[in-house]
Formats: sequence, structure tokens, C-alpha cells
Amino acid sequence: MIDSITLNLYKGKLKPKDLHKDLLWKTYDALDKAAADGFGDDWTDESFSETVEKIQDNLYRFSGAKTYQQLKEMNSFLVDDNGKIRTYNDFKRKVFAVHQNYNKRYLDVEYQTAVRSSQAVRQWQDFQANKDLFPNLKYYTIDDERVRDDHKPLHQVIKPVDDPFWNTYYPPNGYGCRCYVESTEDEPTNRKIKTEIREEFSYNVGKTKEVFNQKKHPYFSIPKKENIKLSKWKKNLKKQP
Repeated sequence: MIDSITLNLYKGKLKPKDLHKDLLWKTYDALDKAAADGFGDDWTDESFSETVEKIQDNLYRFSGAKTYQQLKEMNSFLVDDNGKIRTYNDFKRKVFAVHQNYNKRYLDVEYQTAVRSSQAVRQWQDFQANKDLFPNLKYYTIDDERVRDDHKPLHQVIKPVDDPFWNTYYPPNGYGCRCYVESTEDEPTNRKIKTEIREEFSYNVGKTKEVFNQKKHPYFSIPKKENIKLSKWKKNLKKQP
């Protein structure tokens, strides 16, 4: 598939805005599997179908945006630093380096993010359902030497389930974040929190059902002139290669 993409980019038969369908759906399939693993057995439960569809729609849109970004980066290597068209073999080496980044290194991280975020979505529904019995949530880091400095101040913070605090700090709060939340009957803490987490993670995935923040994740920064419109996930199932 990457061989074909390389050749078609080089010949001008493929443009980044075309969103290569096979590449898009391969990305989506990987992330969909990750989300299903994180969500657990309830992924196929009819009572959770609306939530699952929101997650899947987000993953589909993310996969489209990611496809655009990597094709754009690949396409940028057609011309070298001196303004000359690269040889095909030189261009191919550049394209395969981009491919390794996006479809190995980045995808590994994104896969784990999809697992953890979908798990957090499912847990949030339980927190809401049980808040009459357990009105508060307690934030935990793993509390070891690997905990990030911006996450340390959040350790053992307790806030009511519906406190605005969780709109910003509900984990995961970064790539590879190991933080988690548990229900508690303990009283809320009053200490002030002075920390900032990565912008694309400063939202509550349990509420939005967005594994990847469509307003803040850099993949979604696509120029309007490209006129890329991704209709809803369900409408595109029949177009899947």
C-alpha cells in the first residue's frame, strides 16, 4: 500500500486532500480494536451503542485527519532543499521514513491512548450511575519516579463527581498517562491545584466520548481550502475497502 501511495504521490495522481481510503481504514481498524479492548465486554452491549458510536465516529474522523497529515508530509518531500524534484528512490526513502513514524511509532502511542481513553469513558458512566452512593472521586498517580511533574499535584485530590475540576483533569492527561480515578466516600479536598496538562488532553473524555480532541489535537488542523469533509462514521461503513 505504501509503495502504491509513493508512486501515485510522485506522479501527481494522489493529493493529500484525497485521503487514501485504504490508509484511512487501516488506521481506523487498529484504533477501533484498541477502543473495544479498553471499553471491555460492554462494547457490543446494545445499551451502550450510542456511546460506542460516538467513540467510533471520533476515531474515524481522527483517522481521516491523520491520513491527511501524513500524506501532506510525504508530499512535501517531492522537492529537495534546492527546489529540485527528487529522484524517485530518494523520494521513496523519505516517504517510508514518514510511514514508519506515523504508522508505527505514533500509532503505537495512539493505540494505547484509545485503550485508556475508552476505558475512562466506560468508567465515567459507572461513576455517574453510582454517585448517590459514592458522591466523590479520588485522583491517583502511580506515585513513582516516572510520574510527570504536571501530574504530581493531582495525586489524591478528591472532588465531587460533578465538580468542574473533572472537566479538565479527568485522566488520561497525556500520552502514556498512568493516572486513574476511583469512587470514594471520603470528603473532598480543598487544596488549590496549580498545574497545567497538555492542551489536547485538558477535557473530560468521559463526557465528550472523544478519544482525540477534535478542537485541540494538531492532526485536526487542516486548512479550510482543502475542503475536506468527513461525514459521520456510520455513513462511511459501506465505503470501507
